Amino acid sequence: MPKASAGSYKILNAYLLRRFLISLLVAFSFFFFIFFINQLLLFAQKVLLKNVQLISVLKLIGLSIPQILLYSIPFSVLSGSAMTIGEFSENNEILAFRSCGIALKRVFGPIVIAAFVMAMATFFVADVMLPFSNYKFKELYAELMQDLPTLEIEPFAVNKVGSISLITKNVNENEIENIILYDSEQNKIVSAKKGQITLIDLDTYLYKLEMDEVAYYYNELSSLKRFDLAKAENMTYYLDFSDQISKVTDISPSQLSSRDLLTLIEVRKQDLHDDELLRQSTLLDLNQKLLELLREGEISDNFDLNKIAKLENDITKLEKQRSINYYLQYYRAELHKKFALSISCIILVLITFPLAILRLKHGRLFGFGLSLVVASAYWFTLFFAQLKILDVTFNSGFLIWIPNMMVALVATTLLLNMRRL
Repeated sequence: MPKASAGSYKILNAYLLRRFLISLLVAFSFFFFIFFINQLLLFAQKVLLKNVQLISVLKLIGLSIPQILLYSIPFSVLSGSAMTIGEFSENNEILAFRSCGIALKRVFGPIVIAAFVMAMATFFVADVMLPFSNYKFKELYAELMQDLPTLEIEPFAVNKVGSISLITKNVNENEIENIILYDSEQNKIVSAKKGQITLIDLDTYLYKLEMDEVAYYYNELSSLKRFDLAKAENMTYYLDFSDQISKVTDISPSQLSSRDLLTLIEVRKQDLHDDELLRQSTLLDLNQKLLELLREGEISDNFDLNKIAKLENDITKLEKQRSINYYLQYYRAELHKKFALSISCIILVLITFPLAILRLKHGRLFGFGLSLVVASAYWFTLFFAQLKILDVTFNSGFLIWIPNMMVALVATTLLLNMRRL
């Protein structure tokens, strides 16, 4: 049978790429919608129900899109490939390709190339778009807090603001009903039937809480018998929201670029090295003290067994202890996650290729269902790996690559079996 010409392969590649892109678009719409709805529900709880202007809400939603894309793109590539190959198997197109002398690698080639392009797009989102959008998101959110302090005061909840715990009932704009305020530093409790909170100093984010029908209780920490109890028609209490603002505007490691993460990793490596030197120095001092104590005991023939036992116990604990820098582990994990999620676009596609040897009645639907199972398993494995990054002393980046390695192992096994058929 004559081999296909170069022109035939161009037609074939265009056909395969077109079918894949259609499936990719359908899958992307599904995953984007799922993650978008989840994000929208968070906004509904924190922003939409607080009478924030619509334009501000739209800006916040727009700035959260890169976070949605970070997971939508890899899972969409997986589903798009599974749906495309499943449909080919259902329509016997794979059989037709092979009957024409077209190798399966020719069929899979355009999908792999498209997956590589999507991998590059995922890395661009993770390393460029996400840090920028998160910085702008927090900047806008902080501005909203200046105008609307109750953005962070939840109804029917205990709201922690520095050393102050604010227990609330209904919260309507800047009016709060049934307030209980506890100041842990000064050990005093204030309760009121209602109150109104307003911004009085924009530079320091100082707010004034004016309360009606107030009961005030103060107790000295040094003596339970010394306390004050008073009632008043109204009372003014000043709240410092500067801590809250700093939490909102702080940038977490997941929102940094790879260049920034690499810089911080080097700093934390030096910190870890210094901690290890300190541990070794302390261990050397303890061994020296133990040796001196044993020598004194030999000379006087009077061993202080309690001191010796304590020193030996301290030495044993210190020898088993391993220096760990939690910030270093966190930064390493976030750096590796940028690359792992990008590479997953290619690795997840490989697991869909064995569908080509199956005869499926509902190939497109089967492929989509399979992709959901694989995507769920991948996401939960990645989530579990991230929970363990602070529990290990080795490079936490290895944990982040576990989902990719698992999928790659399964895909490789299936592809090797596929070649034998």
